[in-house]
Parts: sequence; C-alpha cells; structure tokens
Amino acid sequence: MSLTLAQARDRASLLSDIAYQVHLDLTGDDSFEATTTVTFTARPAASTFLDLQRAASVSVTLNGVPLEASCYRDDQVHLPDLAAQNTAIITARMPYVTDGDGMHRFVDPADGAVYAGCYGGMDVNRRVFACFDQPDLKAPFSVAVTARAGDAVLANGIPLQHPDPATGGTWLFAPTPPIATYLVTVNVGPWASRTWEHDGRPFGWHARASLADALDRDLPVLREQTEAAYGWYADRFDEPYPFDSYDQAFVPGHNWGAMETPGCVTYRDEMLRAGPTPEVLVRARAMTIAHEMAHMWFGDLVTFRWWEDTWLNESFADYLGFLVADATGAAPGALAEFDLGRKAGGYAADDRPSTHPVAPRPEDVPDVDSAFNNFDPISYAKGNASLRQLAFWLGEETFFAGVNAHLTGARFGTADLEDFVTSLQSVTDRDVPAWVEAWLRRSGTDVIRVDRSGGTPRLILEPGRSGRSRPHRLRVSGYAVSHPGASVARVWEEFVDLSPESSDVQLREADLIVPNSTGDTFARIGLDEESLTAVREVLGQIPDEHPRVILWATLLELAGRGEVEPELLVDAIERHLPGEGTAFVVSHVLRRADLIIRQVTEPGALSALVERLGGVALALLSRTDAPAAVVETAVDVGSRTVSDADLLRTWLTDGAGHGPLSQEQRWDVLVRLAELGADAEDLIAAERRQDPSAAGELAVLAATAARPTAEAKREALRQLADEGASNRHLLAVARGLWSAEQRDLVDPLVADYLRTMVPVAHRGQAMALVVGRAAPGFRWNDDQLADLESVLAEGGLPPVLARTWSDVLHDQRLLR
Repeated sequence: MSLTLAQARDRASLLSDIAYQVHLDLTGDDSFEATTTVTFTARPAASTFLDLQRAASVSVTLNGVPLEASCYRDDQVHLPDLAAQNTAIITARMPYVTDGDGMHRFVDPADGAVYAGCYGGMDVNRRVFACFDQPDLKAPFSVAVTARAGDAVLANGIPLQHPDPATGGTWLFAPTPPIATYLVTVNVGPWASRTWEHDGRPFGWHARASLADALDRDLPVLREQTEAAYGWYADRFDEPYPFDSYDQAFVPGHNWGAMETPGCVTYRDEMLRAGPTPEVLVRARAMTIAHEMAHMWFGDLVTFRWWEDTWLNESFADYLGFLVADATGAAPGALAEFDLGRKAGGYAADDRPSTHPVAPRPEDVPDVDSAFNNFDPISYAKGNASLRQLAFWLGEETFFAGVNAHLTGARFGTADLEDFVTSLQSVTDRDVPAWVEAWLRRSGTDVIRVDRSGGTPRLILEPGRSGRSRPHRLRVSGYAVSHPGASVARVWEEFVDLSPESSDVQLREADLIVPNSTGDTFARIGLDEESLTAVREVLGQIPDEHPRVILWATLLELAGRGEVEPELLVDAIERHLPGEGTAFVVSHVLRRADLIIRQVTEPGALSALVERLGGVALALLSRTDAPAAVVETAVDVGSRTVSDADLLRTWLTDGAGHGPLSQEQRWDVLVRLAELGADAEDLIAAERRQDPSAAGELAVLAATAARPTAEAKREALRQLADEGASNRHLLAVARGLWSAEQRDLVDPLVADYLRTMVPVAHRGQAMALVVGRAAPGFRWNDDQLADLESVLAEGGLPPVLARTWSDVLHDQRLLR
C-alpha cells in the first residue's frame, strides 16, 4: 500500500516531538529482528498508524498495553486511542532482500563474506523497521545493531559502543539530529575501513574486504576529492556541516549511484573497481561525491515536506555536483560534460507524454507510488539546468545568498518551494515567483534556433510543449570558417536575453553560429542548414571546448530523435573524433553514439554502422599519444563493436596496444566473443577461475546470455523471470540477452519478456525500474510495439514500469 498525501497530511497534523530507538538484530541468515521504540506527542483519543511492510511475527505495545495482532494490516501498524504522550514498541521479524529495497543481503563470491545494508530512500525503511515513514515527520534516531563476530557496523552517527570483533555483539550509535525516516542507514559486514580526522570530525571510506586493495589504491584521490568538496561547501554555506561524522561506503546491491544518508553516504560498489580505475570513473566519482555532500545541507539539514519537492533536493545536488567538481579541479570541464551527457536525458524526458513540471504541485503527487516516478531526468537533469539558469539570471552570489537564507531559516526542519522562493526573493529585486512559474511549474523544452531566411541571422525562441516559452539568458558565439584549410576562429560572443516578449533577436554575421554556447540555459538547439553543414565540415576544428561540446551534443540529440540519419552521425565521428583533444568528449560521444545507433537503426543497416564505430575505436587506439582516458574509451567501445574475433583474442593476451586490459575490459571482450559465437566457453571458464569476484559472476551471466543460440536466449529469458534473481543478476542477463546484432534470435522473445516480467516488477518500485531498464535497447519492429501497446492498455503494471515502458513506446514511435 502506498502512503497518500492526504494520509501524510492528516498524520502530520496529529503528531509532534517524535523520537526513535531502533534495534536491529542482524545475526540471522534468512531474516532479522527489528524492534522500534517510538515516543511521540499526539492529540488525545486520536488514532494513527506506523508504516511497516512485509513483516512477520509482529508484536505491538502502546503505552504499556499489548495490542491485538490485527493491529498490523495493509502494511500499517494501527495505533488507536492515543494519549497526549505516547510510547509504542513494535517488534517484527523482517526478510532480507536481494533487490536493494530493504535490508539487502549479499554474499561476496570472492571470499564468502556476508554483508547486509539498508541504504535508505523512498518507501525503503518501512521494510526495515516500523516508522512514520514520511519526510516531514523528522525525528532523532538512536540506533543499536547486534552483529556477528567479525562484522563492523556503519550508521548515521558515531559509534558510542561496539563489541569485541572476535565475539560480536551490539553496537550503539550516537543519537542523530532530527532527520527524515528515509535517511536512516545501517550497513553491516567485515568492512575494509580507512579513517582519518578532518575539521574536528571522523571521516572514513569503507568497502567490502575483497576490495581492500582497490580502496587503498584509490584512497588518496577519494580523500582529496572529499576534503576539497567539503572545503568548498564550508566556504560557501553559512550553516556548518550539520552532523557528527562523515563516512562514505561502497556497498553491494545499491539501486542508485549513491544515497545521501547523513553522516554515512552509501555508493554502489561498482564505483570501486578491482583493476585500474578508469579516468571517466574518477571524474564521475568526483561529481557524485560533491552531489551527495550537497545533500547534507539541501535534503538532510533542510528536508522537503512532501515528495513533490524531491526535485529541489536532487536538482540542487546535481547542479552542485558538477559545479563543485569543476571548481575544485576534481573534474575540469564538468559543466560542459553535463551539457554533453546528462542534459540529453532531460531533453528526451521532457519531450515525452510522461513529462511533468520540474516542480509539480503537491496535489499532482497524490501518493508515494506516483512520487517515485519523479526520480527521473526531469528532476535531475532539467532541474539542474534550471537552477543553473536561475543562478546565471540572478548572478551566482545573489543566488547563494538566497540559498543561505533558506538553509538557515529552516535548519533541521522542512521547507517547500514557496519557502525557497521567499528566501531568494529576499535578496533580489528580480521577479523570482514569475521566473519559477515559467520555468518550474510548466513542462516543455523551448527551442532556440538560428534563422537566416531574411538574409541577416536572427535568434528565434520557439515554445515547448506547453505552447508558452520562458525567459532565457544565454551566450551565443559566432565563428568564421576559412577554406580550403577549414580553419575556424571565434569572431564574436554575445550575451542574449530571449523571452516571450522578445523572441526574435538580430545577430551579427558568422559562418557558424552556436546558440547557448556555454550551456547556461536549458533549451534544445535548432541549427540552420548553413550551420549544420559547417558543423559537419569543421566540428573538430572549433577551438573553444564548450561550444564544441554543445555542437556534439546537438548532433547526438538530433540523431537520437531520428532527425539526422545515423550515417551522418557516424560520418562526423569518423571525421572529427580521432583528433579530439578533450578526453571526456571522446568518451561521451563514442559511448552515446554506440547506444544511439543501436536504438535508431534498422536491423539490416546496423552491422555496417557498428563496424564503422569499431573502426573509430581502433583508430583511437592507433594514436601513440592517446591519453589514458581515450584508450579506456576505445577499448570499452571496441569490445562491443569490433567483430574480428582473432583481434579480440589478441587483446586478451597482448593488450590493445597500450598495455594489458583491465579485468573489466577482459570480461567485456569475453562477452563480445560469446556474442560473436567464437567458442569462448573455455576462455570464460578460465577467466572465472582467475576472477572469483562478484563482478566476474555477473560477467559470466552476461556472456552466457550473449551466446548466439536459441537455447541460450530462451534460458536467459527464463533467468530474467526467476523469482530469486537479484537486481544485479537481472541486468547482467539482460545485457547479454538483447543483442541488437542477433535480431533473428531475440525478436521472438520480446513479447514473452513483456508478459513474464510483470510479476517480477511487482516485487517493489526499484525492481520495477530494473525490469524497465532491462528492456531491449534496439529499434523495435511494428509487431513488438503493438505488443507493448497492448500490455500497457491492459493496465495492472506498477506505476514506474508503466512509465518506463510508455517512454520506450514514445521514443520508438518518434523514429517512425
């Protein structure tokens, strides 16, 4: 049962002064015991309920009186006839999970070590302990955990008591300040822990014991990135860091990139590799570290009242993740990288029927199930870009003055969009409410295009889906192109303000005009024919990185929408990418192009384009001066696109010309060999003996599913629907199953996937999202789209799966 807004508002009106004591006994193998003691003030004689899902053997006492077993029903513990001051004690037997939604249990195949963790999040912690599970009922938590011998426990506070590691026992943690229930985390296992003190607080990085060497290898960079981000926030925010410690842990089974649980941030442990750490991952981790740390203030110190304002937490943290990683030097050019990579997801999501305003109104999010659908590129990418435009429009110093007023005014409390707007308006004479109404309350992406039809170039603003455009402040850059050498030079750059009242602005002449050339607003770019021709000719020669990034991003988006033929995209990549000097540009362009051409290309034309992308990867590898990040990208994409099995076997023995492959790259090559039907079974078995890790286990699943036989594909589909499949196993099998180059084998299975995966999706919101992400990533045929339409029309799908599959249907119909 999904909590409704009406229920949450009613419960919040009844309760106050809540405090929790939670004891978790995690010594069992199949289940664990959770005891919650919650004290609270209530309106006398009223009734309320605690949230508790999938519990067994539930016992409840209220103010010393045992309640009937029937008080636990419909995922709720009903508490009748309340006093002014109340104490409820709830003990329950809870199941472990393998989908990341609850107390996730994981056995490390590398060493047999057992880990358990609840990583927080929407609707998750009611599967761990009884609580008033809504964001506005913040409360202090005192957590105790009984663990087995050899285990350590990580939680939101400093441990006040911990047992002798040799015997196990109960850990007791310092009470937290008031935090929301979804922010409680507990993580248990034989962690490799590396700790130090910074700014008078204990800091730490933690990982599974089998990843200890990788943690030690990366620790200097992880520590440097952590302290740099912490210093940036300390300088920028008036409020000091609000918690007693700062631990960060790489944990197994996480459904998200990371979770901002205060004082103990959790990251999916795929972000820590056993082999050499790719440069692209170093950059991504820097942005994620800064993102999650921003939440300590925006989300944890100040929390939204209801889930309609999820966007404000995530948009703010996403914006700062890129801004801070760039500003601290952890990921130079991060804002341009956002424009090339993440922003595209926002454009695509805002073009679908499932789009919604960045900031919906509370009534538009009537329950938690509908709120879960808002964890999407609108709340992240578009919201990030919107706040970036707001800061550009107000001026960064003014923007952060308003942010500080907001954080101080609501510290350890809750706030909504109106509170945030009031804080911003207090530091400026600009009309912030009008800006918010135009930008955050309406869906749709405006288009900014260059028009030369009248002889003189003009910049035209066209409205998005709502039919009403919004104000934009942006830079526009003009370039001269000299032939025959095709040298390119910037000849002017202007700040331009566009609005519904001033939607047509004259520009100076230039051979190539790049609107939004430094990505300061959120708007799709429409290139006139002259500019598009110039882009195809000289893209690689544009001297300024950010405008070059904007043009690459535009070309990729047009191809993904079917507005530019995939052959044109591959032509541009063959012509300009081998000489590209910025490594993250090479990485994003080549990786995204590989995904796009599979999604948009007709089956008969795909193999040739895949082969051509493989040729680009090989050309990059032939560069003796190629930086490490470019080599990593070329190997990664080459291992998905090269069809020469003998060459790939050579990579396994001799490397790809720049040293040996990493373990992950070796598995990628083996999966590709399996896909090609290259008799790789013995090689895979030998590799598995050399790599008994969890990552190796998943790679074997992918390779087995990738084999080009009908039997292998049918077995893979059966594994997808296996009731015991974990979130990671499901995605690994799907990776191998849905080969765009094996359409004769996999096309007949799409209809079965649509039918058999619905029960799997009903296991929970996160698993429903995983099922959606496991959909084929190739161009669907008309029969498959008809099947998809039929399943959607029948209804009965979890909301997040219905949303994900509806988006697939829209994206595929867009190509027709």
